[in-house]
Amino acid sequence: MKNLKIVLFVAAFCTTNIGSIAFAQSIGPDCSTLTTSSGLPVGGTECKTTPTSLIFKIYELSLCTAAATPSNQLVSGTANPCTKLHYDVNGEDIDLSAGGASIQLESDVSLAEGSYTHALLKMNTSFSMTTKLQFAAIRTANDLSSGAFCYSNGSDMDNYPASGTSHITCASAFPTTVDASTANLKLLGEEATGFDMNQEIAISTTLAGVTSVTDLYILDSDGTQSSGDLTYTGSAPYLTPVLSGSDRTYIMASQILTTPVEISPNTTNVELGILVTDASGLFFASNGNIVENGFNGLIIQISAN
Repeated sequence: MKNLKIVLFVAAFCTTNIGSIAFAQSIGPDCSTLTTSSGLPVGGTECKTTPTSLIFKIYELSLCTAAATPSNQLVSGTANPCTKLHYDVNGEDIDLSAGGASIQLESDVSLAEGSYTHALLKMNTSFSMTTKLQFAAIRTANDLSSGAFCYSNGSDMDNYPASGTSHITCASAFPTTVDASTANLKLLGEEATGFDMNQEIAISTTLAGVTSVTDLYILDSDGTQSSGDLTYTGSAPYLTPVLSGSDRTYIMASQILTTPVEISPNTTNVELGILVTDASGLFFASNGNIVENGFNGLIIQISAN
């Protein structure tokens, strides 16, 4: 075993698919480049920007020699391929944006020599995100507010905005305080698959020139995978999911590292990065109005030297 110094940095560039639920994989241009002419988005188009705040309650960050699954993370499960770098049974609210709070790690961590190909991130399903950006030209939100300064307004990002409303407000200047919007990632995957919506496997997302592949699982408070508790009310296409039974407390991400971490007899440091550039996406209606704000994801980067 190697006792290693672990260094964490939080950087302002990003990827992953922890939450790319509402939007297509084609994320679109950087929001700051849009103009009033050919750059005007039309329906089904999204632009991306970096959130000013992105707060998750984090329970565990681990380095793994193979993919983490709900079964191999249970005490009674198969051999666990992961070594914990951070663990808090109560969870710790962490701002993953640049300049946000740091994840508290032990001063040294013992890692067996070998190749580590995956990272595990276990978080609460609820999170908050603040988006605040200045466009190159005046924009109009679906609530008919307008201006080049657009920002989150405390909306629930889980739900599509009602007619005449938007997840984003625009004005001639930013307010003194910008309210964070919230979301709860309790549902993943295809609705038709057993009506469980408890996992998405091998999700590939590319942001800021970095591609990640992630397996996502929804877990109950006892660590088991949520299942069998999803029904629908209403009639198509206006179906409302109703949850009962499972408490759907955690989202567990098992992400393939872009470069495996090799721990050798000469390794002295392991560096961790949580990258969040372009993690906020804005979705435009057919008339060019801003309607939705959604979470595009984050990526874990780990290296050793």
